[in-house]
Amino acid sequence: MNKLSNQTYYIEACSLFRNFLKYFYLMIIFLFLSINSANAILQEDTFINESLKEVNCTIPETNLNYNYESTESIPVKLQITDKISTKKNGVYDGKILQFKVREDVFYNNEIILKRGQIINAKVGTYLTRGMNGIPAAIIIDNFEIPGIDNRQVKGTYIKKGLNLTLFVLPLKWALTFLPPTGSFTNLIFGGNASISPKDRILIYYYPNWHS
Repeated sequence: MNKLSNQTYYIEACSLFRNFLKYFYLMIIFLFLSINSANAILQEDTFINESLKEVNCTIPETNLNYNYESTESIPVKLQITDKISTKKNGVYDGKILQFKVREDVFYNNEIILKRGQIINAKVGTYLTRGMNGIPAAIIIDNFEIPGIDNRQVKGTYIKKGLNLTLFVLPLKWALTFLPPTGSFTNLIFGGNASISPKDRILIYYYPNWHS
């Protein structure tokens, strides 16, 4: 009886080993074919290179004559005049926004910006909220102060929505062993971003930056 059992185990072990070798060889062949196919596609796909042959790219001119050595700066406190939000369709790249100066700005005992004065800026980039708790974001830059060279103004304002990634990702990993429940966390979206007059925005004017 024991001899028969040993023979049975031996036969089953040989069968499992043969199946393992069969699948192993199939995986090797599949991997080899995939690599060759990818290399062939990369070698034959010359569309991009041919398309770019006639394209002339101009490198933007760098202003090497402008002096940025001075660290003296004057803060300019702002607030937006009208609320914007990614929840509505009114936000887009390049949108011009208006900001109000919150306090008088002085330089050399002279007022250069009055309280309530309006200056413009643009939406540099905005990101809609995404799955897995990724929040929306609004990035404001290119502030324009009347009578002041834009190269003397430095400041970027970033406002993000509620970030839920720190909650969603651990939850996703915790539910991974219960497929497909872990995928349900993809349906959790981060918060929308908004900028209101209550938000305090700060940029800087560098009076000694000059050509």
